[in-house]
Amino acid sequence: MPARLSYAYAVMMFVVAAMEEELKTCMELCKDVRRIPGADIPMWQAGTAKGTPLAFLRTGIGPEKSTARIRKALDWIVPDLILIAGYAGALDPGLKIGDLVAVTRATAFSLNEKRPDWNNVEADTPINLTHVDTLMTVKAAGLSIIKGSVLSSRHVLGNPEHKNLLFRRFHASAVDMETAFLVREAAARKIPVSALRVISDTAHDSFLEPFERNPDLKLTDRALKLLRAGPVSSLRKWKTRAAAAREALRRFWETHLENF
Repeated sequence: MPARLSYAYAVMMFVVAAMEEELKTCMELCKDVRRIPGADIPMWQAGTAKGTPLAFLRTGIGPEKSTARIRKALDWIVPDLILIAGYAGALDPGLKIGDLVAVTRATAFSLNEKRPDWNNVEADTPINLTHVDTLMTVKAAGLSIIKGSVLSSRHVLGNPEHKNLLFRRFHASAVDMETAFLVREAAARKIPVSALRVISDTAHDSFLEPFERNPDLKLTDRALKLLRAGPVSSLRKWKTRAAAAREALRRFWETHLENF
């Protein structure tokens, strides 16, 4: 049997991100950060400089893992607000590395099983998010932020042509692999949820393309394509862009936490 907490944690804000490096941009600005005892998923508790209680969850990457973890976490954490924060890829060609997107609407999509190509993606019903204007207040501190919608995919998206197809069809600003799925879980429990995404690869970047699902290629052909592209080179490009995105996310938290 998995471990279960004997009581619930009531917090003002529950910060949720796929990776620990995303969470640390906020946790390193807080005090008394510590793992929540008894939890069998990666969760922390902390306080802001003003003493406001926060909690943090690392969901892992992708819809299945993130959905399972937030579902379990919400059996233990009782938040006034969930804030999803982390990296995303740009669909809007006008967005640059480090630009922030205050998410207005999140839509999950997937490839059509019978016609699995990027011209025939199937989209779920969009879900509206809350507290968008509160996120936008960081603009006064000089941060580059816009209001925009996001798409959430079950697969890595790296081909600029595919990004352009989705941008023209949905007019979404960015794409990730968790937001819409996490928002759905929060909505089911009637918990207000907002999301802030920071651009870590542009609409023109192609270094993630070897990792993208291509239904026309066999597994061996996909492996060869990845080897030819040079996974070390792709990883190096990702780390460089992620470092710039992480700094923008840290600056967001420096300003936003003043409200708490």
